[in-house]
Amino acid sequence: MFSKAESITMKLSGVQDLATQRAAAQVLKRVDGVRSVSVNRHNAVAAVSFYPEKTTVSTMTKALEEAGFSVI
Repeated sequence: MFSKAESITMKLSGVQDLATQRAAAQVLKRVDGVRSVSVNRHNAVAAVSFYPEKTTVSTMTKALEEAGFSVI
């Protein structure tokens, strides 16, 4: 059993429409240890709940950057 999930918000660059909103969410959902993701295309913010013993903010940032997004 995992410990309690942590929640963060990440301001993203590269989210302009529904397609990029969905793409960013899918990238984050594929990171092992991410519990849930919600990306708002209007303010380009991702709300992420994750298990810190399974992943890190750095890992999620790297996944987003490899997909063409930037965390600002």
